[in-house]
Amino acid sequence: MKKHISKLKMHPQYDFVMQWGKLISITGGAQVLIQIVSFGCGIFIIRSFSIAEYAIYTLANTMLGAMNILADGGIVSGVIAEGGKVWQDKNKLGSVIATGMNLRKKFAIGSVLIAGSVLVYLLIHNNASWYYSLLILLSLIPVFYANLSDSLLEIAPKLHQDIKPLQKNQLMANFGRLLLTIPSVFFIPFTPIAIIATGIPRIIANIKLKKISDKFVSPNQKESVTVQRSIMQMVKRILPGDVYNIFSTNITVWILSILGATSSIAQVGALFRIGAILSLFTIVFNTIIVPRYSRLQEVREELWEKMIKIQLLLLVVSFMIVFFTWLFSSQIIWLLGAKYENLDSELILTVVIFCLNIMSTIIYTLCRGRGWVINPILSIGINLLSIIIGAFIFNIQTLKGILIFNITISAILVVMHGGYSYFRLNQLKA
Repeated sequence: MKKHISKLKMHPQYDFVMQWGKLISITGGAQVLIQIVSFGCGIFIIRSFSIAEYAIYTLANTMLGAMNILADGGIVSGVIAEGGKVWQDKNKLGSVIATGMNLRKKFAIGSVLIAGSVLVYLLIHNNASWYYSLLILLSLIPVFYANLSDSLLEIAPKLHQDIKPLQKNQLMANFGRLLLTIPSVFFIPFTPIAIIATGIPRIIANIKLKKISDKFVSPNQKESVTVQRSIMQMVKRILPGDVYNIFSTNITVWILSILGATSSIAQVGALFRIGAILSLFTIVFNTIIVPRYSRLQEVREELWEKMIKIQLLLLVVSFMIVFFTWLFSSQIIWLLGAKYENLDSELILTVVIFCLNIMSTIIYTLCRGRGWVINPILSIGINLLSIIIGAFIFNIQTLKGILIFNITISAILVVMHGGYSYFRLNQLKA
């Protein structure tokens, strides 16, 4: 036995496999715990809120995501692309991060004005009073403020693959959210309370995150005009697509908030809460795979090989997720409570949507990390055409109909981003 183990350790791929196995186990294990805590928070809120209140909570969270996207507009991708070039130089990397941070603060003002106005309108349209709508908007600001900086502060540690401190910090924030959410929502089951319980721990965690980031960057660096120009070039290509993605990726909630019943918004919000646990895979990929892929040299064969392996892995993982969801659908639905029973088939459709979205998002992020950005006119044109055709084919006023409609759009996104990745790889010199 010892002889076989010794032979195994002498294998040329042994160190490589052990290194990746250790990295994935650390990252994956921590993320599983983080997602369990976050999932527990979400389930507690679903069970505590009435259907009407959870519909409002779903709208608020959806709009928070839209605000975050508008405040980014491709800035994070630009910082990753520029940071990947100078990641070993603390001063230059600090300048890249500072440039991205200042740009994002400017974008945040417009984000709050635009997305906040739409949120207030949708809340009032779904029977929330105007003062309650304004209270919800105000409660979103601490969470939004925290999100402005955390994704940028994580870039330097990710480029250096210093994963463990990031996981500990995320875990601390999620446990803080859990400790605040359970007592506050139990006694005061209202949307602003649940949102504030999310924002406070995240702000505290960002203080620690800044210290983690400062190990790899020189703080208080000045903005770089050259870096800003490069980031803005990427923003100009990414922002139109991101603005459209706000509409297309949340189209289920948008359509139901205008055409559907309030109960349908709550149902899709609860189902998407189940699906959101799958973000574990996106986080693991973005933490481990994407920074490494962005650091690869412009060697066509190596980039081709890595891209194919990543996409095959995504396909296998997605198939396994859908299969196990089908196998245990009744047990999963039970977690949501009696208000959401008999949604087994809708659950499977939701998981298919999330798996397709994970695939398209990761492929898209891999391309953005290399500075490959699809022409927004082309991407928006393809998406818009698929939405218009799908709206005529499927009954988008029912929950099941709009989920099938969403699957179609998500599948088209996978094909589009996958095809574009190979198009750009083909353009590289052999």
